[in-house]
Amino acid sequence: MVLWVIFSLLVAALPVYGDGDPGADRLNPATARIFENPQPDQSARILTELEQAGTGKIGNFPRPWKPSWTGQGNWHYPFDMTLWIVIGIAILCGIGMVASIRGIASVLADEAAIRLETMALITGDLMPGEKNKRLKKIKRKGMGLRLKLASFTIALVLAVVVIVANPLYVLMTRTQEETLLQGLWDRSTVLMEGLASNARAHLSSRNILEMALLPDQISSVPETNYVTISGFSPGGTIFDDHIWATNDPDIKSKINTADFQPGVSLITDVLTPKLAAFTSEMDDSALKAVGNIHYSITSLIEEERFLAPRTDTASLRHIQDIQVSVRELEIRLAERLTEVARDIRSEPHFSTKHVDRSKGTTFIFYRAILFRQGAENVYFRGLIRLEVSIDSIIAQIAEGKRSLLRIIQVVALTAILIGILGAFTLATLIIRPIKKLLAHVERIRDTDDKAKLAGVDIDIKTHDEIAVLGNTINDMTHGLVNAALASQDLTIGKEVQKKFIPLEIDHEGNKLSSGFKDTRNVQFFGYYEGAQGVSGDYFDYQDLDGRYFAIIKCDVAGKGIPAALIMIQVATMFLNYCKQWKPTEKGFHIEEVVYQINGFIETLAFKGRFAAFTLALFDSETGIIRFCNAGDNIIHIYDASAKKMKTITLPQTPATGVLPNFVVESKGGYTVQTLTIGRGDMLLLYTDGIEEAKRKFRDASFKEILCTEGPNDSPHTNHVSGQGNEALGADRVEAIINAVMNRELYTLSKYHTGEGEGVLQFDFSSCKGTVEETIMALVSVEKMFRLYKSPQADENSRIPVDKKVDSFLKLHFRQYRNYCSQTRENPGNDAYMYYTHVQEDEQYDDLTIVGIYRK
Repeated sequence: MVLWVIFSLLVAALPVYGDGDPGADRLNPATARIFENPQPDQSARILTELEQAGTGKIGNFPRPWKPSWTGQGNWHYPFDMTLWIVIGIAILCGIGMVASIRGIASVLADEAAIRLETMALITGDLMPGEKNKRLKKIKRKGMGLRLKLASFTIALVLAVVVIVANPLYVLMTRTQEETLLQGLWDRSTVLMEGLASNARAHLSSRNILEMALLPDQISSVPETNYVTISGFSPGGTIFDDHIWATNDPDIKSKINTADFQPGVSLITDVLTPKLAAFTSEMDDSALKAVGNIHYSITSLIEEERFLAPRTDTASLRHIQDIQVSVRELEIRLAERLTEVARDIRSEPHFSTKHVDRSKGTTFIFYRAILFRQGAENVYFRGLIRLEVSIDSIIAQIAEGKRSLLRIIQVVALTAILIGILGAFTLATLIIRPIKKLLAHVERIRDTDDKAKLAGVDIDIKTHDEIAVLGNTINDMTHGLVNAALASQDLTIGKEVQKKFIPLEIDHEGNKLSSGFKDTRNVQFFGYYEGAQGVSGDYFDYQDLDGRYFAIIKCDVAGKGIPAALIMIQVATMFLNYCKQWKPTEKGFHIEEVVYQINGFIETLAFKGRFAAFTLALFDSETGIIRFCNAGDNIIHIYDASAKKMKTITLPQTPATGVLPNFVVESKGGYTVQTLTIGRGDMLLLYTDGIEEAKRKFRDASFKEILCTEGPNDSPHTNHVSGQGNEALGADRVEAIINAVMNRELYTLSKYHTGEGEGVLQFDFSSCKGTVEETIMALVSVEKMFRLYKSPQADENSRIPVDKKVDSFLKLHFRQYRNYCSQTRENPGNDAYMYYTHVQEDEQYDDLTIVGIYRK
């Protein structure tokens, strides 16, 4: 709408002044009327009149007034997945940093704990098994301390690197991506602005030659594939998408003519379905932006035509003013159309923030060409299509990411290497004295002969608790050496004790654990496995004249040197008797040697010391055995005809060394009892070490427990409730012997064991029923009775085993692979080996067994 002021005076005679012009104050009063400029087919309408001097506001004001302040609507945070991932990684790395710092602190605490535990190991009053467990625990901690410290330090460095590098990587890659995409958009915008400016001029004049040169401008944007400029047909002025210029290599597949003809060929592509709406939208936007400028220009041109015939000065001046106004209005209209046409769009949607590969890598940017043509109130005249490819941008982004990753990796690797070097250096400084200490303690543990540790000291140069601990260990080592030197006398005593027992001898002259003698009518086999230290168990069999054999089995009460001395004296007197024996009536009175032994021991007056033994004279031709016992009145015979064991009880007599001979005689004295064994029968003499072998009760965690089956002291199988262990027992011993002699399967059931049912099976079907097999079966089953497989046992849990026992178990023990497959050599004794990864209850008494088999 244009408002015109028509004054009552003639236009030519009406003076017009601006603010501050001279003479403005001399204006004559006049009347002004304001009319609404009508459309060509409408009459004018008076809006208002201004009487006398006044101010009128003339113009088009379609927009209603709005206040400058407005309420803020709901604001939504944009969701950025990458940002949240970075935040999540940073939080996780922060947690990792805290955990690593706490881990390093725990390592330092462990180092202090190892010192305290090592001190407790050396100075504490622990059982040997507990000391071994504690040593393994300390070793495990000590060996793992360096790794833990290094691991936590590396984790800390990694966490710091990730926390710094991750957001930096994301920020830099995102910045590069946005910069490249925005750069492409900006360069494409400038290119299309230049193309639109030139196209407006050449399209309106239909200059095909100049239009054909425009596509060459795309060389300034390397990502551009082609540009296509379309507009109206040669005979029209309304846009209908006829191509005027293009360098699209695939244009023939998009036009309706066989060959491209400028201004004639009509294009059809992905934009075609959208052009109708886009054209309408652009025209509407142009009309709103231009407003009444178009009508103003038209009215002024009409007025110029009306005044054109006049030649007076005022009319000519007015025509010039109209021409100036028209040019100004046309410039203003062109500026507004240019502003509207700057709305560049893309198909598919192009984002300057990130690359969306789901939309492909090729985009068509397009914008309108708007200009005024004649008196038409339509402005959309042409369209610029610019196809761009972001493949090169994607390649640049990928290369940038790779370069950045390489830099981050180099920095991270350098930081990690420095961290590893520092961690291992620090850990070495902390761990080296502890490892040195543990190695020395292990050497002490693994050296059976502690006398060999003489001169072996540990030298720790630090001035802290470890150095004090090292000096303590050195003092302990010196004490062990002195104790070992003192105990060598006991070891020699034990070897001397074994000299009196008929055992086999190895290549170095040392007595082994078993002895065997085979004659025409009889076989002898004996086994001796001593407990700790020296003791008083003893057996012997002597060939008197080829027919008669003297046999003794002795058990001296107590342990130690006194028991060994008594045992040696008994053995000496027995050997003297055998040397003087003759097959006369006096020679058959074997009770005389028993009185001699009793008298000698009684005169020694050892408090609480006595010897219980069985003495026998065996006629191998007839099978007659004469027994004389002193406090040991139980003998065991396997009856081949009945195929079972028999237990025979001899008259009760006092053990030797308890009463003087005259008192013994007053109570009936030592008497001789005669028995006969048939061919194939076997006489077995053994001390209580086999029947009284014990194992402790344990729960599923292998902790020692008491039997809780029923009220206290109530019977439960072979023991009573409230008891903490069970003995092998006479019944099991008898069952083992019967199974061997009858070539049967023997099942050993252990009660209250942490291993589940506790059932072990021994297959004796391949046995031949020899005396050696019988005694080895007893010894082997007794070994497995005390042995158990604990989860706490490892390669350092070493159980010494006689190699003869291992060979027997390998043949007859069905669970051998489960219990006995992991072994180690015993460098201190070739006759023995070690079972590992198992444990055993302590052997409290000697195993002393002798068997006589009549052929």
